[in-house]
Formats: sequence, structure tokens, C-alpha cells
Amino acid sequence: MLLQWEEGYEHPWAVITDLAPQEAKVAWYGLRAWIEAGFKDVKRGGLGWHQSKMQDAGRVERLWLAMAVAMVWMIGVGSQADSQRAPLSLEHLPEKHIARKRRKRAATQPPPRRLSCLQRGRLVLVAALFKAEDLPVGRLVPEPWPQAITPPKKAPSPAKRRERQKRRERKKRHKAAQRRKAAA
Repeated sequence: MLLQWEEGYEHPWAVITDLAPQEAKVAWYGLRAWIEAGFKDVKRGGLGWHQSKMQDAGRVERLWLAMAVAMVWMIGVGSQADSQRAPLSLEHLPEKHIARKRRKRAATQPPPRRLSCLQRGRLVLVAALFKAEDLPVGRLVPEPWPQAITPPKKAPSPAKRRERQKRRERKKRHKAAQRRKAAA
């Protein structure tokens, strides 16, 4: 079991693992978001598996094989494109620039991805088709395992929390009024 309590978190992270404590890092638990994004890519975000209405096992098997090959290709192309992006550099900005203030990650951590490797790869392939260029083969570029936990977002101010609570209450009253009106 691994325990870590970072500043800014209300509770500690407790992760149960079969690895020895010196072999594992709590920050690896953060990779769960990547796994969830991968499920999204397979279902509705990229390949549209949820739209398939196939019921014949043989056809489903062939479709999954084609999807797996396409996924590896798109992830490879996207991974290669992602590794060639220019690193985010804030050195040229003044010390009090808003970009420096908004940076939530440690300087050693890469910037967060806005697109998954699969989505980036698909866009690169579509762009190559539109430009009538040769399609890239791509290559899987490994990333280092995370070593640090990203600090949480700053908690909203008490005024913002009150405002949010008032909005929720107004919304509840409005819905209750609509239900009463519909029932009448």
C-alpha cells in the first residue's frame, strides 16, 4: 500500500498495489485518466464502436481486428507528432506574466495533452490525405512514468461557492415550478 498526502489535497492518496513500495510511485495512479481516455477513443471519441450494430460474432471479430490495427497506426502517428511538438517555454515571458501564474504543473512535467495520441494521429492522417501526401507510418514514442502528483486546482473562493449554491437553488425552484405547472 502506498500513501501520499500532497499540499492542496483534502485527503491523502492511498493506493493498493502488489509492487514493493520502493518499486512503485503513487503518481502512477494518475495514469487512470489515460486509460479512461483510451476507452473514450475506442467508443465514441474516435472509432465509433458504439454505432456498430453488428451481432454476428465473425463480423465483430474482423471489425475489432481492423479497429485494433487502425488504433495502433493512429496512436503511432499521433505519438510521433506529439513527440515533435515544441516544448512549452516560459523563459521569455516576464516573471509576473499570467501564463507563469496559471502553470499548475512542475516545470519538469510536460504540458497536458489537449488531444489524445489517437485523435492527433487521425488528424495528421486526414491532413496528409487532403494534401495528397504520402501517409506517415508513425512510431510509438515512450514517455517517462510520472514521478509527481499534479497539484489540485485552486479551490473556489467563498463568494464563488455561495454564488454557485444560489444558482443551484434557483434552478431547483425553477424545475419544481415547471413540474407543478405541468401537473396542473
